[in-house]
Amino acid sequence: PGGRAEPVDFPEERALVLDVEVCVADGQCPTLAVAVSPHAWYSWCSRRLLEQRYSWSSHLALADLIPMESPAGASCASKQDWTERVVVGHNVAFDRAFIKEQYLIQGSKMRFLDTMSMHMAISGLTGFQRSLWMAAKHGKRKGLQQVREHMKKTRSKAEGPAITSWDWVHVSSINNLADVHALYVGGERLEKEARDIFLKGSMADIRSNFQELMSYCARDVQATHEVFQEQLPLFMERCPHPVTFAGMLEMGVSYLPVNGNWKRYLNDAQGIYEDLQKEMKKSLMNLANDACQLLHDHRYKDDPWLWDLEWDTQEFKQKKNPVKKKKGQNGNSQVSPAAMDAKESAQEWQEALLAPPDPGPPSEEEELKVSESQLCLERLKETVVLQPKRLQHLPGHPGWYRKLCPRLEEEGWVPGPSLISLQMRVTPKLMRLAWDGFPLHYSEKHGWGYLVPGRQDNLPADPGETDVPSCPHRVIEDLYRQHCLEKGKEQPLRLETAVEDELLVMDGSTIWQKVEELSRIEVDPEEKTSKADQSLVLEEMEELKWAQKSQPPFHHGNGPYNDVNIPGCWFFKLPHKATLTPLLLLKDGNDNNVGSPFAKDFLPQMEDGTLRAAVGRTHGTRALEINKMISFWRNAHKRISSQMVVWLKKGDLPRVVTRHPDYNEEDSYGAILPQVVTAGTVTRRAVEPTWLTASNARADRVGSELKAMVQVPPGYSLVGADVDSQELWIAAVLGEAQFAGMHGCTAFGWMTLQGKKSNATDLHSKTAATVGISREHAKVFNYGRIYGAGQPFAERLLMQFNHRLTQQQARDKAQQMYAVTKGIRRFHLSEEGEWLVTKLDLAVDRAEDGSVSAQDVQRLQREAMKRSRNGKKWNVVEQRVWAGGTESEMFNKLESIALSPSPQTPVLGCHISRALEPAMVKGEFVTSRVNWVVQSSAVDYLHLMLVAMKWLFEEFDINGRFCISIHDEVRYLVQHQDRYRAALALQITNLLTRCMFAYKLGLQDLPQSVAFFSAVDIDQCLRKEVTMNCVTPSNPMGMEKYGIPQGEALDIYQIIEITTGSLEK
Repeated sequence: PGGRAEPVDFPEERALVLDVEVCVADGQCPTLAVAVSPHAWYSWCSRRLLEQRYSWSSHLALADLIPMESPAGASCASKQDWTERVVVGHNVAFDRAFIKEQYLIQGSKMRFLDTMSMHMAISGLTGFQRSLWMAAKHGKRKGLQQVREHMKKTRSKAEGPAITSWDWVHVSSINNLADVHALYVGGERLEKEARDIFLKGSMADIRSNFQELMSYCARDVQATHEVFQEQLPLFMERCPHPVTFAGMLEMGVSYLPVNGNWKRYLNDAQGIYEDLQKEMKKSLMNLANDACQLLHDHRYKDDPWLWDLEWDTQEFKQKKNPVKKKKGQNGNSQVSPAAMDAKESAQEWQEALLAPPDPGPPSEEEELKVSESQLCLERLKETVVLQPKRLQHLPGHPGWYRKLCPRLEEEGWVPGPSLISLQMRVTPKLMRLAWDGFPLHYSEKHGWGYLVPGRQDNLPADPGETDVPSCPHRVIEDLYRQHCLEKGKEQPLRLETAVEDELLVMDGSTIWQKVEELSRIEVDPEEKTSKADQSLVLEEMEELKWAQKSQPPFHHGNGPYNDVNIPGCWFFKLPHKATLTPLLLLKDGNDNNVGSPFAKDFLPQMEDGTLRAAVGRTHGTRALEINKMISFWRNAHKRISSQMVVWLKKGDLPRVVTRHPDYNEEDSYGAILPQVVTAGTVTRRAVEPTWLTASNARADRVGSELKAMVQVPPGYSLVGADVDSQELWIAAVLGEAQFAGMHGCTAFGWMTLQGKKSNATDLHSKTAATVGISREHAKVFNYGRIYGAGQPFAERLLMQFNHRLTQQQARDKAQQMYAVTKGIRRFHLSEEGEWLVTKLDLAVDRAEDGSVSAQDVQRLQREAMKRSRNGKKWNVVEQRVWAGGTESEMFNKLESIALSPSPQTPVLGCHISRALEPAMVKGEFVTSRVNWVVQSSAVDYLHLMLVAMKWLFEEFDINGRFCISIHDEVRYLVQHQDRYRAALALQITNLLTRCMFAYKLGLQDLPQSVAFFSAVDIDQCLRKEVTMNCVTPSNPMGMEKYGIPQGEALDIYQIIEITTGSLEK
């Protein structure tokens, strides 16, 4: 105050706006921080900035962090009198990771409010909207391309306007502070150039620019405060329930305890990874060496994989003999004595080679004589002068092999094809990879695919005429027949006649069947009849005939691409992994090229044998196995290894830990603070790149035991549970409230309540059986449908899950599933429509709810247009509804909320982002809005749980804290003696949360089957099931190796028996 500066131990105010900056080159230690309160500005500098040392420890301790609630050197492990405080920041989870007191096991009462998360709740964008926004604001090339594609798609819709309203662009922005500040505050744009010094500079650079960087940090704090002032009233208006606010505060204090096993895990996983990489490299080198042998007798020409590699060789070059003939005194040319000796020694060498075996011990004369091996070495030395000045690189070896071998003069040279790796295009060929028995092939235009034999229309009349390598299509045919034999599949007819035979059959039956199918377009309830539809039939007939002439009848896939002209073979592209957006909306991946068949997206195909090395190729098979094993660690090890762990000294640990019999002074105890963005998506879901996306341990994945490395200190337990079918139940109860106001009154709701995975009566098992896919795939299928994705999504998803399905088979299965579940479209007529029905005296078939069929709507429109003088288009439909399906009522409720003027969640009344409000987007982004209803309601569920648990912990003095929430599971760190009371509190929390949902939807009771968790887990580490041993290649002994016993999984009856149903101590 008053411009004076004075040192303080820490800011004492209860409300602060904070910004922390880190010098990336110096590691994870905070460098500068600035905070502001209603009374003063505060700044903090790291010791590493003030003191110049040769090196600092890479291990972070509390002394390296920012003190916010206690003096820098003070221990506060036993402190009880924490004051409630709030810290505001933009992406404040990042700033929180550098605050000293946040790493203490018992936790403080400081909470964090994130202006970036508040922005997502108020005006957040979907992923696709973000691209459109970037294009509209900055003209990014990719964004503009997506805009054009989207506009083209919407203009081709039979109904719904093209994008005419871009109003949402002006009420939203992307997430960085500069753009958020411009949206809410406006004025001069924030300058962010100084930030580059923290990203790219050194500590010396920061010292040199200290005042400028401190001012930059302070300006960010000021900007964050200005944004917060504008956001808070908007947030309270759009998310009015206090539980939403409190839930976000609780989500912002995630805490993961770790111990010395964390370091052991990192070392073991990295060690096994490197060992497996070496083994894979050796296997690949062996494959290259074996393949190189095919140069002999040109055997490569009959290899289905290697025939088109670069087999040209370099000839071995030598200098001419430098020894010249000299003329003697008699004028005759005379050979030099050295040359004579060389000639004689060559003869001796030749005789030595042809000599009989060694007769026995040498005589004295023979011992004095120079040995044959010595002579051989001497002769080799003499050839050195014949070598060219620049040594040739592996003459006599094929070109592709030479590229895999380092040159002799290169640093770190090792012999052999040591440069080979999975990233090289030659590797899948050397491994003899096959897709369903067809050899893989690379096309410059189409990426990776495979060759299917039997094509006749591109065979040359005389194969000897062309200079290009000839594809051994007969060998490929034999290879496929062998595959069919092995798999018990029916073998195709002689492939050269198969196409003609197929066409003979096609002419009468299948083509006509296709015509009938295409003719149905006229009565398709989702489409409107037009002349274009009629001409489409003829066009598709022509395309069908042409396609049949140039594609194999015995194989369906992504192709054929006949511009890849390989005599005797069709080229099919490997199916590209269709991209799942956060809304589970599948984008068609067929147009995308596959860059590598070793990508993690192909792991399921490697596991089921679709993609595998040819039979008998042990090196190739092993390399493929190793690639699968190291895939998780290769993709995640940078994120995992860079986790910021702060280790606690004995004085920083509470007495309950240090006095426990299992406490070991030699062990390390610490914590990781996951940088969770409490509302990272437009649906207000939390986002974090490592822990919220971590998979469960798998026996064939190095490092996949990651979650189990979160291990409690002595004297503590992890208490948590998975919410059973959370989003399915939410969707079902919405439909039941709409339908008859009773639990289980819809088919979908009854299945959710009564279905069991154990006897295959739950929704996912039923879907899997109906469509013929696995239960895991059925989950994605079901959630995609519930989130509003349509039938085209289901078709593409089915083809992704089962690449052997044809387009037609996928369409039939999807149509069958959607007709059974979602039902068919029916329509409520508008006043204008009802008037027309009466005026035109049309008979329409009405359902109980008064809706009419799509055919009746089309007939009404046709008749009205006929009778109108100017061909006026009448607006006859007021509302579209679903009918006749097991989930029809649920979809009608979801759509009614999503399409209402101001969509909000039914339970806590949170409004949709301004960027998705109907007034701003008109008829666009409907699927995103339907998805928002379910997912945002699931976030309400989580917030209710977190707040109820916090209340119960405080009310009944249960010593514990929130740990983490991953999807639909929650975990709490609880003192060992309170673990069963915490388990009961969790069951009561679930009961209260479900009751709140039912009550808000007008239902006055709750089925017991959903009232309580099926089990509450009490464990010493974070894992999916308390009995999982988490055996992986990097953890072959399981959790026993780490001294972690199995946990307890208790149902409500067992918990009541232990606690006598009371939360009291």
